[in-house]
Amino acid sequence: MIAIVFAKKSQRLMGKHRMDLCGEPLIERVSRIILQSSLFDEIILFTKDPSVSSKYCRTEYDATGGILIDSILYCIEKYRRFLAVGGDMPYIDASLIRSIISNYHGEAIACISGGFYQPLFTIYTEKLYKSMKEYRNSGGESISRFLSISGIETIDVGGNQLQSINYISDLYEARRLLCGGSL
Repeated sequence: MIAIVFAKKSQRLMGKHRMDLCGEPLIERVSRIILQSSLFDEIILFTKDPSVSSKYCRTEYDATGGILIDSILYCIEKYRRFLAVGGDMPYIDASLIRSIISNYHGEAIACISGGFYQPLFTIYTEKLYKSMKEYRNSGGESISRFLSISGIETIDVGGNQLQSINYISDLYEARRLLCGGSL
């Protein structure tokens, strides 16, 4: 299986993927954790932002013109099955990655955290492609909404492991929790 790290240009916190977290850029932290899990044949950074890269994965530029669901549809069509990971999720760890992989039995599986489907910590498979494409063609835009109505298997993840960095306050909190308090 491959892992695809999605890292779009942030509108809320510009340049967040390159911001320092515990001595390394956020995108490097996320990619390194995935690599160190030793569970993937390849890790791909999928981004529309040419300034974002990681030494831990191969970069593919996202040429889709749309939103996240369009990027995921493209990746399903090209790669068939993959673990999607948000490039701004610094709290993930090897045990969380092992948990979703061990619960994967050939069908798509999504994580739920805080009662919400997490589209960027989900294993997508080609079996979702047709229904997701129909959903998108009928005007659907929310990948979380699609996951909630798709009937795919889920696992509930407690805590803040799937929390993203969206604001500077999120980055400061991650630094406090993960780096021993240094801002």
